[in-house]
Amino acid sequence: MDVERREFGDAVVRHVGSDDRLSEAQHRIANNLALIAGYARLQAASVQRTDAPLSPREACIALEEVAARIETVGDLHRLLSDMPGRAEAGVDLGRYLARLCESLKSSLSFAGETVIAYDDAGHGHVRPDQATPVALIVSELVTNALKYAHPAGVSGRIRVSCRTRAEGLVVEVADDGVGLSDDFDPQHDGGLGFRVVRGLARQLGASLAYESDGLGLTVRLTLGARSGEHTVVPFHSDRR
Repeated sequence: MDVERREFGDAVVRHVGSDDRLSEAQHRIANNLALIAGYARLQAASVQRTDAPLSPREACIALEEVAARIETVGDLHRLLSDMPGRAEAGVDLGRYLARLCESLKSSLSFAGETVIAYDDAGHGHVRPDQATPVALIVSELVTNALKYAHPAGVSGRIRVSCRTRAEGLVVEVADDGVGLSDDFDPQHDGGLGFRVVRGLARQLGASLAYESDGLGLTVRLTLGARSGEHTVVPFHSDRR
């Protein structure tokens, strides 16, 4: 069993199907805390493998990344608490991701003047247990783009969107940076961020596609309309 499955296999939240909503909420919170703990352990292991000691700025970035993951999960629980008795209808993922973009921009000091925008292309609705890993994937992709899209340090633009298509729910994170190098395989290479994204996508039964050129990188996550037990709630055209 690889490290991604070992760390996240038992942590991704499962719907318990209980009539006791308090018990279900406690179960969800406990599992999300376990997920964050898995992140922290992976981060610690990654730092431990580093040949040279971290600089103060590198240490600050590592801690901010952990904090951003905690805030991502916290935002979901706040969103669910605002909709008592309606969580069964699904989480408005577009609304959640829009809030996430604002949170990442304000909480990550290394974001600089980079614009992190949510493109309102139609809100998909997913179960609460799907919303957490999807949002964590988006958080990792945005963080990676902030760190690597513009190595010269210039400000850029990151666009996040989600929409429903025939194949299911499609979430995209696109930047206007340098793209991936020709010898880099995002399906197998990369550091902690790429490993986390791949591991969570597998837990969701979702597919990942990467489009890279000199004008930037677009990562597309597709959660199939029927992917095992993960069923996308259809788009609600009357969401407003």
